[in-house]
Amino acid sequence: MKIYEYGKENNKTILCLPGNFMTHRQFENIVPMLENNYRVLTVSFDGYDETGKTVYTTAKKQAEKLADYIRKNLNGRIDLIYAESLGSIPGAWLTQIKDISIGGVILSGAEYMSYGIFNKPVLAIFVPFTYKLMNKMIKSGNVKFPKFLQIKMGITNDTFKPMLKQACQKLTLETTKATFWEAVRMYPEYVDSWKPDPDIPVACWYGEKEMNMKKAVKHLKRAFPKLQIHVFKGMGHGENMRHTELTVRELKAFMMKNS
Repeated sequence: MKIYEYGKENNKTILCLPGNFMTHRQFENIVPMLENNYRVLTVSFDGYDETGKTVYTTAKKQAEKLADYIRKNLNGRIDLIYAESLGSIPGAWLTQIKDISIGGVILSGAEYMSYGIFNKPVLAIFVPFTYKLMNKMIKSGNVKFPKFLQIKMGITNDTFKPMLKQACQKLTLETTKATFWEAVRMYPEYVDSWKPDPDIPVACWYGEKEMNMKKAVKHLKRAFPKLQIHVFKGMGHGENMRHTELTVRELKAFMMKNS
């Protein structure tokens, strides 16, 4: 795992956690708009830090590493956790680590991915397929998503192309498998087992075109009864990151509302 810091002279802190296959570069466009007023930390998770020497294991272990960093470098306090897609799992896990203080959490595109009893056969097909597809696109620079993925994610080849530059250049099958298994476990094995927390401010963001979000919201509301919902009209999965001014404005609004 690698953590990058910007605006260290500022007091308010924002921790940015990237989505699957992504590195800290997923936030490269919003950092310049935040670092003058906030201490911004962006993360490349294990397996996606482009060293080729680490492997993603579980979201809980990623959260524990982040919590240790927060204790040692931020006096045990983070004002906002902003998590995209896969980053929502360790982002949510951080709420369960009670010796750190969190001002609020935004889970963006935290889809419900479990297929129940079909998880094993589905992932046996989907993991190697997705791994080969991402490697092919990264090496060629050409985005060619199958139609079913475009529909599922609510994006097109053109809308994903800028994101490809922010993806990890050294993917491994082992890490890809681990992250997909964490995605299917997020709600049935993790979130659903947590005691409801009515105090911590949590928001769920997602694009209007995304699938599997209504079910995710239902489960998140049980764990976080005061869940705040924000839907980006006309957008798909992670597409709000292409609209930096909008994303930063909504981040600041959430922080102000829950300060």
